[in-house]
Amino acid sequence: MAQKQSRRVQFIGVLVLLTGLLPAGLAKAQEKKDQPPVTSSRSFQLSGYTQFLYTYWDKGVDTASIPRARLTLSSEIVKNIRFKIQVDAVKSPALIDAQLDFLLKPYLTLRVGQYYVPFSSENTTSDSDLDLVQRSQVVNSLAPSRDIGSQGRDIGVSVTGKYSVLEYQAGVFNGAGINKADTNKWKDLSGRLVIRPAEFISVGGSLYSGHHSQNEAAPPVARDRAGLEAALTLGEFYLKGEYIAGKDGQTSRDGWFIQGSFYFLPKKLQAVARWDTYDPNGDTTFDRTDILTLGGNWYLLNRTKLALNYNLYRKEGEGTTNWALFVQFQAGL
Repeated sequence: MAQKQSRRVQFIGVLVLLTGLLPAGLAKAQEKKDQPPVTSSRSFQLSGYTQFLYTYWDKGVDTASIPRARLTLSSEIVKNIRFKIQVDAVKSPALIDAQLDFLLKPYLTLRVGQYYVPFSSENTTSDSDLDLVQRSQVVNSLAPSRDIGSQGRDIGVSVTGKYSVLEYQAGVFNGAGINKADTNKWKDLSGRLVIRPAEFISVGGSLYSGHHSQNEAAPPVARDRAGLEAALTLGEFYLKGEYIAGKDGQTSRDGWFIQGSFYFLPKKLQAVARWDTYDPNGDTTFDRTDILTLGGNWYLLNRTKLALNYNLYRKEGEGTTNWALFVQFQAGL
């Protein structure tokens, strides 16, 4: 009997506790429901893309990979001040771009942070906007910051703008690559100038001068680059080419490419071909590599596309050495 009475007391106690908590919970829920949503008066632009790549080499490579998975956020903080941040989930370090733009005049913008080094058209083109799966050898090997594995970016300050038929960019950079402090006492200088006398044609040049050290203990090595570029657009036909020469210490290197494309279906089906050559040492014979690339793109929507590339590799003095197939699907927004 005493045991039953004890259980009855416990049940009444729990009921009283729930009766007291229920109104408080309902009031809390109502309070949350009545709270206005978090909003911002600023307009943010969110974009990104992911690439899925299948690679097959005749010498035994057969693999799938995700080369890039990037997300970009940009906005105008206040009038004439903009920012851009880009991260990549499959890269290390993940931070790719982090820049501030101060729009001082219609023809003058001050840029600070981490971003593309102003050198070469292909170097400063996003991976998502390339017509071929891989960049040319000479851009990958000699474009500043790509030559040290930093995806064409560096930390610095520059001015950029357009005036009449001229487009210009010039800046001062660490020379150490992305997310890295300077490793020597020198700052690197880079500049690019493009002339567009008409909408369908452009010619330009780039210069870079600096020093690079593998680390703070390593001696700095002089690193100089010079590049020429040209592009021609005639309806659905597009032709472009670049030449880059470089010198690292006492070693001279150079290379060039010419690339053409044609849309069989405007903004839908595109054919692309490129001849690409690179000489890593001007004083050494039989070390030049040539690549013939034949490819095509099927654009499903804006930046979402399927790309197919076939590469033939040729070594100087040896002829064709091997071939490779690349199939890449890019999903972008």
